[in-house]
Amino acid sequence: MKVLLTGGTGFIGSHLVKSLVNDGHDVYAVRRADFQSENIVNKHLTWITKSLCEINVKDLSNIDIIFHLASAGVSPKKATWEEIEKINLRDSFRLIRLAKEAGIKRMICAGTCLEYGDESANWEKIPPDASLKPSGRYAVSKAAAFLLLKNFAIEEKMEFFYGRIFSAFGDGQFKDNLWPSLKNAAISGKDFEIKNGEEVRDFIPVEKVVSHLKKAMTRNDVIAGNPLVVNIGSGNGMSVKDFVRKEWNRLNPKGNLRLVNQQTVKSAPKKIVANIKGLNEKK
Repeated sequence: MKVLLTGGTGFIGSHLVKSLVNDGHDVYAVRRADFQSENIVNKHLTWITKSLCEINVKDLSNIDIIFHLASAGVSPKKATWEEIEKINLRDSFRLIRLAKEAGIKRMICAGTCLEYGDESANWEKIPPDASLKPSGRYAVSKAAAFLLLKNFAIEEKMEFFYGRIFSAFGDGQFKDNLWPSLKNAAISGKDFEIKNGEEVRDFIPVEKVVSHLKKAMTRNDVIAGNPLVVNIGSGNGMSVKDFVRKEWNRLNPKGNLRLVNQQTVKSAPKKIVANIKGLNEKK
């Protein structure tokens, strides 16, 4: 298949690009002009050096599927309200409109579990059709974009898959996130601090996230005009400190773990675990 992918230089996107080209798909990955990091080179990969707002119908010619992973404001990176509104909302909506104009039938989008926000407190495992009560500019913008894209897909009879990704981790993640910081401390022989760590999260390796996104390319239950919304998680909850201890021991560190009491950020849910109903296609 011919695939266009936004966010191909990001954490999950870079893993997805590698996996798609290894499978033999022709991938057209969008990257910013100021992106300086080393990129993979493969005969099945073409880089499109443009901002998301510069993509046009010609870029989408002969494309079978769009993966939309580009996003602004993913923690701990900061983004202004203007960047959030432009990239997460306006540019995303523009992309699905271009996809419709270009005759692309299927669009696969990455969302975030943070769209559920305060609603997560009402569920042991939150289902994909739960109410959205986000807080914070990133989560709010993602929830707003979801509603816009979903309803456009319904009205325009497009095939639309939306996966809300839970606590993904793995190599290539931003260095200041939890797991990369933990791994760096372990391999360098340093101690690592766990700040509280009582929050319960649904941790999922990035490789499994990529697997679920790729399966969405051929799922028969992604039907035109009837968007499929799923949670991409493990379906199992684990406290942050237990996750850290598990990964710390697996990495055979020379340093020590230290628990530091610190007030929990108010906007962070105490517990958010995925109900993975619909994540796997029924055969």
